[in-house]
Amino acid sequence: MSPASIHQNGPQTSQANPAEIFHGISHVSTDVNNAWYPLCTHKEVPKKGACKRPLATRILGQPVALFRDESNTVRCFADRCPHKNAKLSVGRVVNGKLECFYHGWQFDSHSGAVDHIPFLLHDKSIPAQAVTKAYPCVEKYNLVWVWPGDVEKADGGLIPFFEDFTDRKMMWSGWSLETPIDHSLWVENVLDHAHVNFVHDGQFTSRGLACPLKQVVTPTKTGIKGVQVRESEKFAHEATSLELEWVAPCLGIVRLVFGSQIANLYIFGVPMAPGMSRLLLSSYASSALMGVTMDHLPLPRGLKYLLQMNVPSRDAIAMTSQMRNMREGCSPLELPIACDEMAVIYRRWHARAFTDDVWWKGWNGTLDVEDLAKSAGQSCFGAAACGEFERDVARSSLWAPMCGKALAQRFANQRHESDPFAQPLWKNALMLAAAGAAGAFSAFYIDRILKSTRLFTRLFEQTGHVRCEM
Repeated sequence: MSPASIHQNGPQTSQANPAEIFHGISHVSTDVNNAWYPLCTHKEVPKKGACKRPLATRILGQPVALFRDESNTVRCFADRCPHKNAKLSVGRVVNGKLECFYHGWQFDSHSGAVDHIPFLLHDKSIPAQAVTKAYPCVEKYNLVWVWPGDVEKADGGLIPFFEDFTDRKMMWSGWSLETPIDHSLWVENVLDHAHVNFVHDGQFTSRGLACPLKQVVTPTKTGIKGVQVRESEKFAHEATSLELEWVAPCLGIVRLVFGSQIANLYIFGVPMAPGMSRLLLSSYASSALMGVTMDHLPLPRGLKYLLQMNVPSRDAIAMTSQMRNMREGCSPLELPIACDEMAVIYRRWHARAFTDDVWWKGWNGTLDVEDLAKSAGQSCFGAAACGEFERDVARSSLWAPMCGKALAQRFANQRHESDPFAQPLWKNALMLAAAGAAGAFSAFYIDRILKSTRLFTRLFEQTGHVRCEM
């Protein structure tokens, strides 16, 4: 099975009641072309003058180039010059205009029309066909949103909104990373709370806390919400509240409450092309101790990337192994149990929404989805698309300070940066020691928060001032 066919396979649930499969979400749109997708954080498209190179990525297979115009407004153009079809993303931004690297053609930042050709004769006009597609693009809530579908249907009011996005009391942190992993696996992973005790054993939880688990799922206007119910008291006071949510087409949300501390994670699995995605994390927390310190501390680049990639690197180990078996004939979810209810509902919707017709058909409109997957993989990931990423991730050390190294290197490469670990041995040793110390520091204070929460809860339960239902 190729990456292009991965998205077509839903869970094998022959015993499920067809009337209950969609759990009341048949109203959720499957028109995934006409939707807003966050392609990166606002920081990843540098302000005018900071960088002269556009940001290249894909959405539903369509190659695009992101840049800022003269007024620092983010623009999104199709990544092709109409002259000789060179990629505009290898060009540069000059006075707020995208300039083709090959012959210096410049494009109006609003319309995408060519407005300057250096070698054009004075008595000739610019051809009317000299234009590249300009996508609706909005910078909002610290993210850059792009609408890949019909321009006339683009409505900024449809961009997902949550109260965290405008709450100044919450600390924000965010980043994005292109991965040769199908977008659906990232979304489903967020909805699968049962993986946490094993995949992230020793990071922020333990395999010893695993116990029978079921999900209470309710439909929303844009997807589903799920509350995790554990048949054990040993986890009851670890988190006062844990809620998961899926928002179509590609957003998974984790809402955590630890006593008075709040952490809400908005995790997007943005579909770049069949079998590949842009993982985008946008997190909001009430305290720096809840995991948003990386953007606010003056850490060495390698250490910062290691800490940022520490958690998703473990998820990537599981998902790259899934991808390999799915390429060789498996479906993503063979034998669902009670705690997989959210994943089952999502997979059924996904199978209807992400058909072959969704994906870009190439510049001439005839590109086969299999060829798209192959070409996009080569252009976005090179050798990584041919198993290098999978091997690097699978061989990653599970020792906490170093388990994010493969993703951290990919993170730097995506930003056209040098290898953050290509430095003298003593510096690497110092960085690893700092990573270990930072991990121990975080674990200590999180444990203090949890213990304080337990003590506070039990004290008030005993005095009768509050009743806690777990």
